[in-house]
Amino acid sequence: MCDNTANLIKARYAVTSTSSEQALNWQALQPELSITELSAEKADFWSLQKHATKAISLFLKQPRRSLLVLKADDQAEYADLLAELIRQEQPKERSVFGVNYVVEQGDSFSFPCIYTEPARSPSDNFAAQGDVLKALHADQFSLFGSVRVHPSSQDILLTPGLVHQANGGVLILSAVTMLSQFDLWQRLKHILQTQTFNWYSAHPFKTLPCDIPSYPLNLKVVILGNRTEIATLGELEEDLYSLADYAEIESYYSVSQPKAQENWANYVLALASKYELDLDLTALNKLYQLLVRESEDRFLINISPLKITEMLLNAATLSQKQTLSAVDFEQAFKQKNEQHGFLRERTYADILNEQIYVETNGEIVGQINGLSVIEYPGTPVCFGEPSRISCLVQFGDGEVVDVERKNELAGNLHGKGMMISEACLASILELPSQLPFSASLVFEQSYGEIDGDSASLAIFSVLVSALSDLPLPQNIAITGTIDQFGLVHAVGGVNDKIEGFFTICQRRGLTGKQGVIIPATTIQQLSLSDEVVEAVKNEQFFIYQVEDIYQTAKILFDRDLLEEKEEYAKGKEPIARLIQNRIAFRSETPKKNWLDFFKS
Repeated sequence: MCDNTANLIKARYAVTSTSSEQALNWQALQPELSITELSAEKADFWSLQKHATKAISLFLKQPRRSLLVLKADDQAEYADLLAELIRQEQPKERSVFGVNYVVEQGDSFSFPCIYTEPARSPSDNFAAQGDVLKALHADQFSLFGSVRVHPSSQDILLTPGLVHQANGGVLILSAVTMLSQFDLWQRLKHILQTQTFNWYSAHPFKTLPCDIPSYPLNLKVVILGNRTEIATLGELEEDLYSLADYAEIESYYSVSQPKAQENWANYVLALASKYELDLDLTALNKLYQLLVRESEDRFLINISPLKITEMLLNAATLSQKQTLSAVDFEQAFKQKNEQHGFLRERTYADILNEQIYVETNGEIVGQINGLSVIEYPGTPVCFGEPSRISCLVQFGDGEVVDVERKNELAGNLHGKGMMISEACLASILELPSQLPFSASLVFEQSYGEIDGDSASLAIFSVLVSALSDLPLPQNIAITGTIDQFGLVHAVGGVNDKIEGFFTICQRRGLTGKQGVIIPATTIQQLSLSDEVVEAVKNEQFFIYQVEDIYQTAKILFDRDLLEEKEEYAKGKEPIARLIQNRIAFRSETPKKNWLDFFKS
């Protein structure tokens, strides 16, 4: 994010000392495009891919480079677009490349003989015209051709493969093909290094029926793969990047500047025109908001033509209209949520029916509602769910027992968050190294593995509550990760987390006191549903932003965390003082009475 944009956000949503002023305004909950009118210009996909197009152009012009590894997520979609782009770079008048294999069949008195002659016509058997070919799935015969021998006459037939057909041009392949059949990669690498094609027998224990002469191949290859596939190929082939150029087709596009937003809008309009669809400004803005939900970044959104086309056609199909508005995209979004929502609704029903206990009213010591994102294998859905975190303290040797970690129900990141919370608490409150308390901390009614450190702010808060014996409001849920200095940092899935807690509160009845606490750094992730925005607008639900644990304590306990002034009213003492007093009381050695001497 550029400095100007960061400063603009900080100025617009500045955090102040009181909880009411820390609540976000409803306008901050959904992003808005800055463009005010639609342009007549149209933009294609490659106009948003300046780095990739430049890299591809240089690769095609560089005579000594024959391999380009191109990171691409939607390979089937991008292969067609890439082939079209490369064809535009190719010369209109093409030469004939390759050879013509002449086969003199053998008989009972002689062996067959094969020789080559330069290709003079595209109709010659191994002639090519520098075309652009693509094959996301291939085997050794389709890629390198084959030598066939007739079972009765023993006549030989040579069949060209993709490398022969793309001679003088470009061949687009998938990294998956190279990984699943790694011997293909070894042979392809040899061809690219020598620029020569040699014939080999397909059977390891049989030779070719006769000598078949080699011939030169002037070939360039582009391998498409996602980051994981390319990384795996790089592990198997250590010299990959000494052999190949590397570039990326960017799946996300920065729209932090008005000009970039205009380019994106022109690109979407061009995609829509292919299907005879029209979009107004409200439709573009709603589409932008939905893409922000997916990317969790207001300044970086998905530009996959497959993704955007799906959203356009879903809205058009559901509305049965050619001119789409914001309402059409919102309806398509809701319909898809309902279509994927069975598991989400079952989970919420368990909470509402108190099969899973989550309190949304009142105050309880040592209990807080954390926010988590639930993902189920085998489904594309993920959703937010409040999770009850509890903490009990008792006389002990200062150990904080993480029940989830102790029972191997939590991952390493969760354990890291727990340790940071403990260290932060001890450092900020200047606690003695050996506390007279032990604490047990539990994610209640959690029966599966949990991981991540996004609950560390909630863990810190519930530890403070248990140690100070101050109640926590159950109408406020919380998410955020902290460092050892008490600063609150960003977490993922913030839209789902907020909407998950809001849904539970809404179905139980909004009281005007419920809300969530989120890190201030997640503001640029926000793109909330219309229902949440409306509730915040009507002051029925609140979203608080915090930058550190001090602001968090002010909202949750309505007290200062540390001593900030000399005198405090009764009932408003700082939390640190309460904890220190409690520790001093527990640590104090009881005074002996003179009668105790007679009891020994």
